[in-house]
Amino acid sequence: MAQKVLSLAPLSAELVRLLIRQTPDVPDFEVIPGNEMPKEELKKSFSEADAVLGDYTFKQKITTEMVSTARNLKFIQQPSVGYQHIDVDACTARGIKVANTAGANTVSVAEHTIAWGLCLLKNMFHAHTSTKSGGWEQMSIKSAELQGKVWGIVGFGRIGQAVAQRLKPFGLSRIIYYDTYRPALSVEQQFGVEYADLNTLLKQSDIISLHAPLTDATRNIINEDALNSMKPGAYLINVARAELVDEKALAEAIIKKKIAGAAIDVFSEEPVNLNNPLLAVESERLLFSPHVAGVTDEAAGRIINMAAANIARMLKGEKPESLVN
Repeated sequence: MAQKVLSLAPLSAELVRLLIRQTPDVPDFEVIPGNEMPKEELKKSFSEADAVLGDYTFKQKITTEMVSTARNLKFIQQPSVGYQHIDVDACTARGIKVANTAGANTVSVAEHTIAWGLCLLKNMFHAHTSTKSGGWEQMSIKSAELQGKVWGIVGFGRIGQAVAQRLKPFGLSRIIYYDTYRPALSVEQQFGVEYADLNTLLKQSDIISLHAPLTDATRNIINEDALNSMKPGAYLINVARAELVDEKALAEAIIKKKIAGAAIDVFSEEPVNLNNPLLAVESERLLFSPHVAGVTDEAAGRIINMAAANIARMLKGEKPESLVN
């Protein structure tokens, strides 16, 4: 009897089948398209599935209720790095393995981070909008150089390390990082970074970029006290999780000029709610993007191919990669 793969992603069943079939010697399987399936029908399909491809838009949540109906489910593959919409504890309790696509968007996020650091320092958004509207503020844009600055990295996993690697040629005076796990000295030397406790990093950095996962310890790690510790001329970049930052406190810090500005890719509610306090801030150095730091064409290709290959491993009875439980 063919195994069943339920796809919650907004992709055609035929495309998902072709992607999984790229792996040789996959036994027969059926793909069930569940992204737009009515709730009751979806519950039934979930209860019968052997594997589930998650929804990269995060709209189709995998809840405790859904997991409790699973009779055959062995594996959930989320086609993204984030998996906050999946009740992993409920899956673990029922022996269901969950995997993400860790590392697939590392380059994309690292490049986005550095691009934003340059945009903030050089006031590029204001320079563009002013010039397009007929202005010529050659001497008042107040652009600055990255060379000689201190860049602070919060979270030194794959993405934090990729940012440090790409910052090397810019001639910063220091690249410092904070993480709950400190790697070997040889790793610090490889990436040209120095460890600092969080308070020191906040006080000394000209640019701070966030790359930490969301945990009880990191939730609201950038709160009012943290923002008060930063330099008045410092910038904050968040390409990690919205919940790392107190959005209201950040808005007030920029309005009161406690820090110079910020670039935000992730929001507490997505799509972003018009009542979000950050949207009300008038600042030429407060930049937004719609959770796209990791959404390049190249990353999307790596993500979906990695996810399909992992489902193929499961169908073949092999151990999937990038398990989160």
